[in-house]
Order: sequence, then structure tokens, then C-alpha cells
Amino acid sequence: MKVQEAEIARRERELIATVLKQAEIERQRIETLASAERQRSITEAEGRASAIRAQGEAEAEIIFKKGEAEAKAMNVKAEAFQEYNQAAVLDKLITGLPEVVRALSEPLSKVDKVTIVSTGNGDAAGAYKLTGDITKIAAQVPALFEALSGMQMSELLSKVRLIGDKAPRPEQPLAGKS
Repeated sequence: MKVQEAEIARRERELIATVLKQAEIERQRIETLASAERQRSITEAEGRASAIRAQGEAEAEIIFKKGEAEAKAMNVKAEAFQEYNQAAVLDKLITGLPEVVRALSEPLSKVDKVTIVSTGNGDAAGAYKLTGDITKIAAQVPALFEALSGMQMSELLSKVRLIGDKAPRPEQPLAGKS
């Protein structure tokens, strides 16, 4: 019986060594593979998150730089407008005067023919009266200018010299010096 018991114990140890050890080795292999897959997934997710974060930061930087450039351009324009404010107003108003006169005279351009009836009374009669009326219409332009700008045309024109004096002048070489 001792031989039989020894054989059973030997077989048991052999089964443990072959079956259980193999199962333990397989379990460890599966755990190692699962751990590696888990780590790979984490690393990929962190990489994607980092790429998205970097792209967002780059886009934000572009938006910031664009806004900063636009703000600088607006500041430059504002400084230029402040510096040349009177000149700009003068330029806009003076260059707009022909359009104002054109608008004032447009009704006259639609007149097909003029019949002058003169009684002979008054300082001007006939064709002289017509040209006098047109002159009076044109004489209203400075009053219109004053109403639009809040400044008399003569006052603005008197400042033209002042505007020119504020502009920086280029240095001129002195004659006779080498």
C-alpha cells in the first residue's frame, strides 16, 4: 500500500507541476498582456488629449495675435486721426463741396427752357436777374458748410496755415557747408 500511496502522491505532484503551474503561467501571461494593453490605451488617450490641447492653444494664440494686431492698427489710425483731425475734416468737407453744389443745382438741370418776363422794375431785370439768382444759390454753400461742420468756412480756412505748421518738415542741408 505504501507503494500505491507514493504513486498517488507522485501523480498528484506531477499534475500540480504540469496543469496548475501551466494555468498559473497562462494567468500571469494574460494579466501582463492586459496590463500592457491598458497602458497602451492610457498612453494613446494622453497623446490625443495633448494634441487637442496643443491645437487649441495654437488656435487661441492665433486669435490673440490677430486681435492684438487689429488693436494696434486701430491705435495707429486713432493717433493719425487725432494728429491730422483738422486736416481730415477740412479735406472731407472741401472735397464734398462739389457734390453739395451739384445737388443744389440739379433741379436747374431739369429745366428744359426758360422764359424771362421782365417788367423793367428793380436793379436787375431779365437775364441779369437769372444769373443773380444762381449766384445767390451758390452763395448759400458757405452757410450750408457752417451748418454741417459747426464752424465758419472762413475760420476753417484761416487754420489751414496752422495745420501745415504742425506737420514735421524735412531737414534741409545748409547751403555753402560741406
